[in-house]
Order: sequence, then structure tokens, then C-alpha cells
Amino acid sequence: MFSSFKEAPTTASALFSAYASVAASMMLVRSMANEVIPYELRSYLTSAVRYLFTPLSSDLTLVVEEFSGMARNQVFDAAELYLRTKVSPSTARLRVSKIPRQKAISVAIEKGEQVSDEFERIKLQWRFVCTEPKNNHSGEKRFFELTFHKRFKPRVLDSYLPYVLFRAKSIKQEERVIKLYNRECPYDEVEDGGSRGGGLWGSINLEHPATFETLAMDPDMKRRIIEDLDRFIRRKEFYKKVGKAWKRGYLLYGPPGTGKSSLIAAMANYLKFDIYDLELTSIYSNSELRRTLLATSNRSILVIEDIDCSVDLQNRQYQEGFEASNTKLTLSGLLNFIDGLWSSCGDERIIVFTTNHKDRLDPALLRPGRMDMHINMSYCTKDGFRTLASNYLGIHGNDHRLCEEIEGLISNTEVTPAEVAEELMKSDDADVALDELVNFLKRKKIESIEKKEEATNGNDEEPQVQEQEQKIVEPPKSKRIKLTDGALSEGSRVLIEFRDQFETLQNELLLMQSFLKDAERFKRKNKNQTLSRVMVDLRELIFQAEDMLADCQLQSMDNDSGWLMCFNPSRLPFQYQTGMRLEEMNRKISNIKTNISTYLGVPLLTQPGGDPHNDQIPRWSTPVYDHTQVVGLEGDTRKLKDWLLEADKEILAIGVVGMGGLGKTTIAQKVFNDREMEDHFERRIWVSVSQTFTEEQIMRSMLRNLGDASTGDTAGELLKKINQYLLGKRFLIVMDDVWEGDLSWWHRIYGGLPKGNGSGIIITTRITEVAQKMLVKETRMHRPKCLSKDNSWLLFRKVAFAAEGGECKYPELKGVGEEIVEKCRGLPLAIKAVGGIMLCKPARYPEWKRIADHFRDELAENDNSVMASLQLSYDELPSYLKSCFLCLSLYPEDCVITKDQLVHWWIGEGFVPLRCGRSATEAGEDCFTGLTNRCLLEVVDKTYYSTIDTCKTHDMVRDLVIGIAKEDAFLGQDVSNSRHLSIDTPMARKQLIANSKLRALLSTTKSGEVNRIASNIARKFCESRYLRVINLSRSIFETPLSGLLRNVGYLQHLTYLSVSNTHPLIQLPPSLEKLHNLQILDVSYCQNLKSLPTYIVTFKKLRVLDVSHCGSLECLPKGLGRLSQLEVLLGFKPAKSNQPEGCRIGELRNLMKLRKLGLQLTRGDEIADTEVHAMVKLQELQHLSISCFDCHGDDIIAKLDKFYPPEQLHELSLKFYPGKVCPMWLNPISLPMLRYLSICSGNLSKMHQGFWGDDNTAVWRIEGMLLESLSDFEEEWLKVKQVMPSLRVVSASWCPELVSFPIEDVGFRGGVWKKEEQTN
Repeated sequence: MFSSFKEAPTTASALFSAYASVAASMMLVRSMANEVIPYELRSYLTSAVRYLFTPLSSDLTLVVEEFSGMARNQVFDAAELYLRTKVSPSTARLRVSKIPRQKAISVAIEKGEQVSDEFERIKLQWRFVCTEPKNNHSGEKRFFELTFHKRFKPRVLDSYLPYVLFRAKSIKQEERVIKLYNRECPYDEVEDGGSRGGGLWGSINLEHPATFETLAMDPDMKRRIIEDLDRFIRRKEFYKKVGKAWKRGYLLYGPPGTGKSSLIAAMANYLKFDIYDLELTSIYSNSELRRTLLATSNRSILVIEDIDCSVDLQNRQYQEGFEASNTKLTLSGLLNFIDGLWSSCGDERIIVFTTNHKDRLDPALLRPGRMDMHINMSYCTKDGFRTLASNYLGIHGNDHRLCEEIEGLISNTEVTPAEVAEELMKSDDADVALDELVNFLKRKKIESIEKKEEATNGNDEEPQVQEQEQKIVEPPKSKRIKLTDGALSEGSRVLIEFRDQFETLQNELLLMQSFLKDAERFKRKNKNQTLSRVMVDLRELIFQAEDMLADCQLQSMDNDSGWLMCFNPSRLPFQYQTGMRLEEMNRKISNIKTNISTYLGVPLLTQPGGDPHNDQIPRWSTPVYDHTQVVGLEGDTRKLKDWLLEADKEILAIGVVGMGGLGKTTIAQKVFNDREMEDHFERRIWVSVSQTFTEEQIMRSMLRNLGDASTGDTAGELLKKINQYLLGKRFLIVMDDVWEGDLSWWHRIYGGLPKGNGSGIIITTRITEVAQKMLVKETRMHRPKCLSKDNSWLLFRKVAFAAEGGECKYPELKGVGEEIVEKCRGLPLAIKAVGGIMLCKPARYPEWKRIADHFRDELAENDNSVMASLQLSYDELPSYLKSCFLCLSLYPEDCVITKDQLVHWWIGEGFVPLRCGRSATEAGEDCFTGLTNRCLLEVVDKTYYSTIDTCKTHDMVRDLVIGIAKEDAFLGQDVSNSRHLSIDTPMARKQLIANSKLRALLSTTKSGEVNRIASNIARKFCESRYLRVINLSRSIFETPLSGLLRNVGYLQHLTYLSVSNTHPLIQLPPSLEKLHNLQILDVSYCQNLKSLPTYIVTFKKLRVLDVSHCGSLECLPKGLGRLSQLEVLLGFKPAKSNQPEGCRIGELRNLMKLRKLGLQLTRGDEIADTEVHAMVKLQELQHLSISCFDCHGDDIIAKLDKFYPPEQLHELSLKFYPGKVCPMWLNPISLPMLRYLSICSGNLSKMHQGFWGDDNTAVWRIEGMLLESLSDFEEEWLKVKQVMPSLRVVSASWCPELVSFPIEDVGFRGGVWKKEEQTN
């Protein structure tokens, strides 16, 4: 033991000795290697070894150094600026600085810190690195490291880094300090607050606050200047292409004090250009002028003020006697730099001249190329005063009692904006300041009158001139009416009686319309053929009278002086010709009235009027009732479902056969939409066959159900596609309403369907043989029965007493109601039609008894109870609804009709009665409700709260309306004389003949189809001068539509124009500006439309403007707030801060009649701090939709939080909301009238605390709610129910966190919760 211990030091010594030997050997080897092995080979070997022992990484790092050689690296400078905006709260160390005159504190990252960024879903990491200097002669080395995944290298280099450079340039431009240069300034103020001397120009920072918003000048002139500046800035390549120097000249002329200097400052602030103020009195020669101007920089404004009196420039025509040298400053020298060879020594320059006397300038200075735009800085106007009042006193519009008086004085007094501003500055009290201004303006006006009187003293000719001006000017010979002496008195009589004839025709028109209300039923009841022919003539006269009166109203639209009552020289030819036509028209009407009364024994009204029950126009909005309930068909649907579930390998064909109106389609729909059937069948296809179809149309319809547009495939390819989609899947196909005919098309389609998997086919038809030919076996033939007596009464009650929840609360009506139901013979369509009539009638026994007797009379003429009930329904329609109902005759069978198209058409043709002060769109929607409540329209699509979006007509209703429309001349026998035409796919192939009678031209394509319209047909559209309605939606044209419609301005009666979803549409035609009667303009879904023309803001009658889903449209034109009649505005994109020509959101506050508004917001600068309350006073606003699709930046969330809607809002929709918490204003106190709330897509995860009310004392009145595609949204169902006691329906889907909601599969396709179902 002791020996071992004793030997230990020896062992340690030996180890140390061995280690030293090895280390010395390694050092020797290293020295030899450095001497023998080249440096490149050593580096390669070192890298190889490091690579072998370093784990593989998926990241790539780019190094961005501060210098590239001797020059600064632009990417480094850009990154340094850009990363200031990306500093996050997690950053530990920051550099903070601020230099004099800098607006805000500058924040940058410190060395060693990291900043995260995301670009197009690419995660990126920036790191700022600083290395110590290697010696005293080298400085600190600074660079950025940018790390990201290797696979994104191309996108980072090609997209991200250019984006960083662009953003940095924008930031630098925004932070740029504008300089004011002058030759007399002794120093040059630099950004750090110091100054430096020397140079031809000295400068100070320009801190003039003038902007275009604060300028007191004409708004149109401001807009023109801004547009001109924007056009100049973006046309660098254009100037290069045409060989011109990139410069622009402006002449500002007008009296002193009109704001010329302020306009120059506003231009500099707008463009971020420096200003060079040149005093020509300090320049003594042309050579000195050149040196001075060559010292100016690019992106600058050169200002030469008072050019008419600043220096005595020698005119070129008098320079021959002067020495041709550079020793004097001459006009030629100045012009040579402005527009000669020296003008190209610099880019992006603006030259501004000012003068008080434009007439004193040499013409050589005034020509384009030197002074390109001449701007008259006039005396103060009404608009200028409003701007000044807003700037100085905070008064907007005519909010003060004195504003109107002041505007009247300003209109008649020459006063400069500077003088008005001086008066407004005298007191902070608006009342005092405006009183002083009134007194000042009155003094100025008196002084002006006195000066005029002094100037006109002694002038004896003035009274004679005034007397001559008061005389009626004789029209020129070219416009005189050519009358012979014998006919002169007759022509005078026609002109004198013009107004009487006009008023007579107006009254006669009302009488004729009233007579026709009841004549139709009288004609059918008495089968009087003579009366039928007379009524055709009478309707034709009514149409002609309406056109003639429309022409007269068009002539008077622009003349408020009562041209109908006086002789207007310019209108005498029109008055004479129209007077003759009016006289002839009244004579024809008188003859027809005599014939009707004398030969037919039919009394004709002498006063406009009619059945008081027929013409009652509701004062308030008509309630919308849901008539989609199904009664007594439970057994039918269960039977079909059992058959389908029992199907094995082969395709099971089921036939539903029965007479029209029995409910065959309803049964098929119940089965098709059943949740059990949705789960059982992987593919479901619904095809409405109709009586006129092609095999290709059937197959395309099947493919659309499968999500394939299939626009260019042949028939064989279509069937092959169908087979591929259905192969290996269980499918259900419904062929609805198949009629008798050649069914070979079906056998070809059936043969191409994949067999097996238990698939099924349902065929509805009125004819048993049709079902048999379509391979339906007798054992799978279902023949629905008529409803039982009890079920018939139940269905009638649900419709007729919908306002009472389907209960008959009037015992005296039960007997007559049961009598009516018995006559319907158990047919659901007949029962619903008659029930719809009674729903709209007063609950009084005499009225119900009258309807029952009328129904009995109809059945006596027509044993078909369905057609009798439909005819009765039409007869009982108010007259305004009859015109609306006839519009359905244009649509093809089984066509899905949008509510908006119908309502807009009705408004455009004047079918909608505007009484009781109601808006046109509200009244139009009531007309639509009137037809749906009467079961004359079938619901196709509804909103989550049961408002109808689309509809269609039952084939029996369509048969009725087509027959009536042809008899009433609503539809013509051919294209050439029809007053209403539809554009569908077959129609588009025909040659459209110019039709002088045409009033409405509408696209009526079926869902998924488009019109392909040839150019020669499209050009004919503008040849029908009485067109009121043009709807070209869902159409494709061979050439741009703006060219085809270049003559649309001739259609002076046009009130409704829709080019929705048309292609190609890049811009609206210029002639559209002439359509002063336009009330509805729909350009929705025009993806290539880049801008709306500025003349849109002149359409004073515009009620509806739809620009939704126009992806290329950046903003709407400035001045939209002038459209005071606007009721619907959809797709509104507010202008951003860098779009001065666009409409800001603040203009919405002027649209006091707005009922429906759709906003598209993407950035926070679209809402200024002064605009957050723009909607608060819109008392008519009922429906508001806010979409933040493709929004950028977090500031949009903060702005939306302050963006309060009006408290009477009825419906609110939030789409793509970017915040995690809902806006603060979404609470029951701020929105006490809200009934429907929709939140779709976005980042919402929680509701704000205010949403749940104030200490549970405030509760919502919400009745319907839609939640869709909210992956992070999580709230408790019980909490929602507690704060929304009135909630009736909730629709939710794709919301995986709403597990407490009583909706099955809420995280996927979801469903609907209804309170009434839970109660039952």
C-alpha cells in the first residue's frame, strides 16, 4: 500500500512529460502544414471537417453588410429603416434618438438583438451584429443576418428584399424634411439642428402647414390640380418616350390674398418636394441664372413670384438693339432654361410662376411647355368659405345660422380668402366672428356698389341696354316654325293649348289605368271579344302616352322656369310638334272612351280611382312570412327514404307521379335535403328538366352540381366527366318535372352512369308513361294523394293566419274559410294560393265572403282548382303588384331569380309606388314580399334569418303570367315589337332588331350559365330610345363593353343599368355621363374594372350603387357625398391617405337616406381620427356589412374599435375581422335595436366584456345570429342565451370551439338551432 503511494508522483510526472511531448509534436506538425500546404487547400480541408461534425440545418442565413466596397449597401440602409417598424415588445435593448425638428422619437434595435418578421407566410429572423475593430485603423463592422428556411430562398431574394427596399423608400419619403431654399439665406439648416454656410442656395426647414384639405378654393379646381400632380409624378417613362424633359409648369394668377403662396406650400407638402424661391431681382445675367438654376436639386419646385413686375425682362421682339451676350438677364435666357436645351438638366421638377396680372405677361411665357396649367386664384367662393369656417371655427357645412347669409353675400361680393380668414381670426367665439364677417361683407358690398355707380355716371346708354336685355329674344330663322300665313293662327293655337293638352293627357292616363284594373275580369266573365280588341288598343295608347309624357318631363328636367307655361324660343319646335301629338293622342282616347260606353255598355270611370281594397299601399314595411312549411307529406317522404336506403347494387329508379300542384317537387326536395340522405349519399345532383331543354344543358347542369363549370367540353366529354365524378361513389340524382317527348337523351345519360353502390334516381312527372320510359318499375312508382280535409285546413291556417301563428282567432271566419278550402280539392298549391290572398285581406266576414264568391265564379269557368286559385290571386292583386307580377313572364322555366334584380327592375320602370315618404328600395322590397306572401313566388335561397334572396315561379304560375302578359301587350309576339325582352342563351344567338317600343332588356340566364353576345347584337341595345332598364349581367362580349355601349348616353330615359359580372369591362363608357335619370347602377363582380369615372358623383337621382366584388377597384371617386338620394351603397372602398382623388369615408355622413351599406376596409389610414363618427348620424341606415378581407397592419383594429355605427342599426355583418376581441361598440347599449348579427371568418376568439351588457342589466334584442368559419372563437351557449333572450335562430358551422352550442357537427358543416323547434 505504501509503495503504491510512493510511486504516484513518478506516474504523474511521466504523464505530464508525455503530454508535453505530444503537444510539441502537434505544434511542429501544424507549423510544417502551414508552410507546406497552400492556404486554399487548408481552408477546404477545414470546411470539410467542420461539415462532417456539424449537424445539418434547414435554415439559410444572408449577410447584409453596411458597405459594398467603398459604397454604402442600399439593402443595409433599407433594412435599418424597415426594422424600426418591426420592433416587438419582446426586444430587450433598443436605441432611442431624436434630432431637432424631427416629428417623433426614432427607435432602432441594438447590436445583438433579433427581430422576427413574416412575409407571405414565410417566417424570417433578423439579427443586428457589430464586430469590434481589428486595429486602430479600421472601424466597427456592422451587418445584418437574415435567417429563413432554405426552400424560400427565391421568394426572399425576388420578393421580400425588394419589398423591404420599397417600404424603406416610403418611410424615408414620409420622414423627409421639406426645405425652403433662397439665395439670400446665409446658411443651410441641416437635419441635426445645426447649419452650414456656403453654396449658391441657403435653406431652412419648410414648416408651412398648408394642405389641399385646408385650402379655401374651388373643390373641382383642387381635384384637377391633384390629378395633374399625380399624373406628372407617375409618368417618368412617358416623358422619356415622347422626348420631353420631366418637368411641369404652373401659372397662378389672380388678385393678392387669394392663396397663391398657400397653394405652392400645399403642393410641396403633398409631393414632399423642396421649394426654391428665386428672386429674379437678384439675378443680373443669363449666365448667373444658369449657374443658380443648375444648383437646384431634382424633386423640387422652383417658384418665381410676381413675374410681371419682379424684373424688366426684355421682350424678344425688342432685343435686336441690345448686345447679344450673357451680361444681361433677358426673356430669352429665362425661356431657354425653362423650355430650351438647359431644361433637360434635371428630372422631376415643377416650375411655378405667380402674377396678379396675367394680361401683362409675354405670350411666349404662356404657351404649353412653359406654363402648362393656368390656375385662376379667384375671389372667395361659398366652398372656400366653408373650408375656412371649418379650419378656423370648426363649423361644418351650414351648421350655423349665419352660414347661408354669409354665402349669399360672398356670392355677390369680391372678397379674398385672406380677408375672410382675417375676420374669422378676430374671435374664438363663432357667433362673434361670423357677425363681424357679415358686417365686413356688407361694407364691402356697399363699397363695390358705390364704385360701380361712380364708374357709370354720365352714361346715358345704359338704360337702353337694360331695356333691350329684358325683351324676348326672337329665335333664329333656322329654329322658327315654318308656317304659312293661313296656318299661322293654327300653329299659335297649338302652342297656346300645349299645357292644357299635356295636363289632359296626364288625367286621361290615370283614368285609363284605373279602368283596366277591373276590365280584365269583366272581359273574361262576359267573354266579350270586342272588349278584348278595344283593350289591346287602349293598352297600346297607354304605352304611347307614357312615352310622350316621359319626353316632356325629360325636356323640362333641366329647366325650372316652367317651360310648359311660356314660349321658350329654343323649345318652340319641340312644343309645336309635341303639341300636335298630344292633341292627336287625346282625340284617340276620346274615341275609345265613346266606343266603350256606347257599344259595349261598360262604364268608364270619370275620375281616377278603383277598388279601395285593391290599391291599398302599406304605410309600413310588410312582414315577411315563411310559407315553406310542409303539411301531410311526412308519409310520402318516409316511403321514398326507405326505398332509397334499401337499394343494393343496381341504380334504383323512383317515380313521383301526379297532377300539377300536388306537391311532387316538394316531396322530392324534402328527401333530397334530408340530413339522413346527406349522410347516406356521397354525391347529390338536382336537375330541373323543364319542357324546353337540350341533352347538353342537362349534362352541364349535372356537372355544376358536382362543382365543375365545364364550359368548353363536347357532349361526349361531358358524359365522361360525369362518370368519373360518380365512379365508386353512392349518388342520388333528382330529375324534376320531366315532360313527355323523346327520352332517348335519358337512356344515353343513364347508360353512362356508373352502376352499383346503392345509388338512386328520383323522377317527378305528371305523366306515368314518362316515368315508365325512364326505367321506373311499377313497384317504385309513388303517386301522392291530395291532402285530407284536416291537413288542408291546417295548411290553409298556416298561410292565411300566419300573422297569428297559424291559429284562426276569428270564429266568424272559420265557416267561410273551410268553404274556400273545400273548393281547393286538397291540392297544396291551390290552398297556399288562396291562403295567401286571405293573409293580405282584412279579417272581416264580408271581405272573406266576397273572395269565396269570386273563387266560385272562377271555378265555374275553369274546373282546374289550381289555375282558378292562381287567377283569383292575380285578380285580387293591387294594381301596382300586377305590373310587378307580369315581370315574371320574361324568365325561362325553372330559372332562379334574384330578389335584387326584380326590385331594381320594378324601380326602374316605375312600378313601385312611392308614397308615405318611403324609400324606393324599401317600397320595392315590400312589393317582393307582397308576391311571396301570396305564394306567387317560390323560395329558393334564404338568409339565416329567413329573408328571401332568390326565388322562382311554379310552372303553373308561369303559364298564367305568360298568358296575361301577352294579352296585356307586356310581351310582344316577336322581338321587333315587344316592350320587354329577355337575354338568355338562345336569345343571344338571334339578331336583335332595333325596337323603338322596347322598355326593358334583361339577362335571364339560369344559374351557372352565361350569355355570349355578339358585337353586332350588342350595338343594337342603344338604338331603343325609350329603354328604362338594361341588365346585361352574366354576359360575355366579343369586344370590350365600354366600346359597345359608347352610345348609351342617348338613352335619356334609362333609370337602371346593370353590367354585373360582365366580361370584358375595364371602364365605363364616357357617354354614361349623360344619363341624368339613372337611379340604379350595378357594376358588381367586374374584376377588371379599375376605376369609376368622376362623373358618377353628378347622378343626383342615383339610389343604388353596387361596386361589390370588384377586385381591381381601388377606391370610389371623391365627391360621392353629393349623392343625397343614395339608399344602397355596396362595396365601398374608402380612399387611403395617399389617394387624394378618392372618396374618404367621412363623406358618408352626407348620405342621410342610406339604408344599406357594405364597407371594404384594408388599412387603418382609410379611417382618419376625425372620421370615426361618420356613420353615427345616418338615421336611415338599417343594414351594415364590414369586410376586412386582405387587411394589413394592426392599426385597422384600433380604428375599427372607434368606428361607431348608428344606434338604430337593424342588421350587422362582420367578415374577416382581424382582431382577437370584438369591437367595443358591439354591445347592447350602443346597438339597442340590433336584430341580426353575422360574424364570418377572421381571427375573433372572444367577445369584449361590454358585449355581455352592463352588470347584466342590458340585454340584446337579437333574434338571429350566424357564426361561420371562426376557428378560434369560443364562448358558452348558456352565456349567449342569457344575454339574448329574444334569440330565435342560430346558424353555426366550421366553429370547432363552440362545443357547448346545441348544434350537431358545429366544427364542420354545422347546422341550425331554432327556438320554436326546441319549444315543440
